[in-house]
Amino acid sequence: MFGCQTSETGLFVTQLADGIMGMSAHDATLPKQMYNKGKLEHNLFTLCFRRELSVSKQGVSAGVMTLGGIDTRLDSSPMVYAKNVASTGWYTVFVKNIFVRSNGGQSARADDELEQVVMKIPVDISSMNGGKGVIVDSGTTDTYLHKDLAKSFGEVWYEVTKRSYSNTGIKLSRDELLRLPTVLIQLRAYDEFPDPSIPPESTTGLVGPKLDPSSPHDVLLAIPATHYMEYSPSKDLYTSRLYFTESRGGVIGANAMQGHDVLFDWENGRVGFAESSCEFKEGENMIDPITGKVIDAGEVGENRNCVLGRPSLTYECRESVTVDDCLDDPNKNVAGFEKWTSVVLSSGTSSGMSCEDALMNNWAEEEKPEVSCDGSGLCFELRPCEVSCAEVMTGESGKAPLTPASPTEGGDICEDGLWGACDHTCEQSKIASTLMSDGLCHEVDELRQTRDCHIDACGRLDPCRVPFVVHAIIALRGGKAPLWNRRAEEVLADALAKTVDSEEADPGNEVLFGAGDVKVLLATSWYKSDLVGAEGVGEEDEEIGMKIVVEISIFNANAKFPEIVDVEQEEEEEEENMLSMEEEDADSNTTFLEKFEKVEGKVEEKVKKVVKELPHGHPLSTCEESDFYPLAKTALDVHAELGREYFLSDMISNMKKYEILEVAYSEKSPFSDILANNELARESQVITSWTIKTDVGGGKVHDHSWDSNFRKFFDKDNILNYVTNIPLMTMALALSLIICAIGLCCGCSCGRRKRSGRNQERVALIAEKKKGKYAKISSTRSLDEGEELGLESSSEYKDNIDSSEGDVEMMGEC
Repeated sequence: MFGCQTSETGLFVTQLADGIMGMSAHDATLPKQMYNKGKLEHNLFTLCFRRELSVSKQGVSAGVMTLGGIDTRLDSSPMVYAKNVASTGWYTVFVKNIFVRSNGGQSARADDELEQVVMKIPVDISSMNGGKGVIVDSGTTDTYLHKDLAKSFGEVWYEVTKRSYSNTGIKLSRDELLRLPTVLIQLRAYDEFPDPSIPPESTTGLVGPKLDPSSPHDVLLAIPATHYMEYSPSKDLYTSRLYFTESRGGVIGANAMQGHDVLFDWENGRVGFAESSCEFKEGENMIDPITGKVIDAGEVGENRNCVLGRPSLTYECRESVTVDDCLDDPNKNVAGFEKWTSVVLSSGTSSGMSCEDALMNNWAEEEKPEVSCDGSGLCFELRPCEVSCAEVMTGESGKAPLTPASPTEGGDICEDGLWGACDHTCEQSKIASTLMSDGLCHEVDELRQTRDCHIDACGRLDPCRVPFVVHAIIALRGGKAPLWNRRAEEVLADALAKTVDSEEADPGNEVLFGAGDVKVLLATSWYKSDLVGAEGVGEEDEEIGMKIVVEISIFNANAKFPEIVDVEQEEEEEEENMLSMEEEDADSNTTFLEKFEKVEGKVEEKVKKVVKELPHGHPLSTCEESDFYPLAKTALDVHAELGREYFLSDMISNMKKYEILEVAYSEKSPFSDILANNELARESQVITSWTIKTDVGGGKVHDHSWDSNFRKFFDKDNILNYVTNIPLMTMALALSLIICAIGLCCGCSCGRRKRSGRNQERVALIAEKKKGKYAKISSTRSLDEGEELGLESSSEYKDNIDSSEGDVEMMGEC
């Protein structure tokens, strides 16, 4: 895999890239080796190339490489898949058409269909895809297409630009560059029968029915002039790096991959393309929407630990014992426990530290309390303590009454009623607590809540629970990404769900999703250069707001969850244990914690053992094929709502109604400006939205791509129409009779040939014998009963049986 390099020559010395790493579909490459060693869950990787007009020897922030998965946080369109037509070696796609779009545009989706005219270049498909085929190769800087395209491409280019096409440098203004044609390449789709939940007419990156009605789900790769025209700062010239020189096949090089997140998926035989900025702004932090903290690169990966909020005191020591414990001696101290509750902020990964271990990690070995988690986003500690019987009997501690206290500057704050992580039971919880004068956070009992959710541990990792997710990019003018926190996420999720499921938007009042189904993947700054058609942006790009990438889970209510324990049996055992404990003598030395362990220990250990052995650390559900079709329609309904003209205005109005308005309007809120200024609300927009089918990237639960056509054909009403259609049934009957006749004849003929072959084998066997007497095989004579080959025959034997002897044939009739 690795070697020692002692010298460099040629381009490796003079160019920016000073080495090559092989990433093809070969066993010796780094991704395959890591997959074979179990370091990657999937045999795939993505390369995300930033949009850059020039490079230098000092280098640029070129983008992101992701091994073993896909990071969609910076994508601005869905990942669409082209078929990889090669089983090994280069990743190879099948090019079906080449288009040229006038007046440019950075995206596969036109900015203005009236002004941007698309013209088709004649393509000889066999020549274009001949030889090694058209490979997608990041190691090739430029793009090379078949030489037969040169003439027709040049003619269309001249018609659009009034310039002759060449690969020599030309001087262009920024505006002239942006108006040069965008080259569009149509690639054969990965799925022959595509997912019905993805509409090709509105999905960026798909050809759509206008360009190709026969293959609307093919991939459309856009190469704008800002990518194929290379700028030379020293000469102030732009040179086209799109060449028409190949005799067979071609190369889609790195310049065509700019502005795209490209998936190389050897595991599933496909190449994916998603439009993306691939750009982490210099000096800008990515915010973790769960914790509200800056994402540390070291925290991104498989081994993420459970993250817990600050523990809150649920009930005190004296509340864990009763007066009966003090009847023998009212002056003694009795053992009890304090119950502390923590909210799970992030459940982490199965290979990281569990929430129970995270709680225990804060204690010395001799002080470790009993800990447990309830599966709905709450974890508990039972800390041993002692309390005087006087305090138990009177209910008073003898200390000064507790009063609320103000948190110290920079100190931890108590839980403030925000929802925790969604656990594997598909529930999440929140608690609220108050910092009191004893320096402890005391939980407010009546404010504890639990709700349904379908994200995090109960999200897309389980394709039967969540078969579809809808991604949307929402741009809020005047929003402040650096102020993003957990409360901001709740404000957004609550307003988003209420707006989509409002009575005005959905007169049938069907709930498409709830606030617990919304997950914010990324909150980042929105810059002026991000606007479609933005021109004249200098080195100092202007920050105009905030972009939020949200993921909405479409939950399957019919999913069947596997039982990890027999609940009824465990409850019966628990009741028996409780009765057994109540029958113990009053002077028993058994402590409360030991009793608690007897009741809970077996169940907890059983659950932990089963969950630990399951993929992703929680049980996967099962489902039926029929569950998915109404859910695909639900995903389309969500898209329709997000595309509604006044959707964002309604959503921002719902944000204003959020229960804690003073927080939303405060200077610490990322929404304060947009909530106070209606003009900013009108300038905000839903940039795009798309649907992702979760089983595609995560584990191939079912292949549903052809099911819609199959189910449509065998629909009950359609079958009734077929049966009652007399001409159709007559034709079907005649066709069946013809097939039967052909089958009968073929069967007789095959049988005749088979029997003839057996006789020829017998003749060959006789010909090979060197000794003994042989009988001549007659074409019309069969052996008499009891007669054997080679006995009592004086007829001569011929090594070669020629045609004069006649064919060996079995006589008979069909």
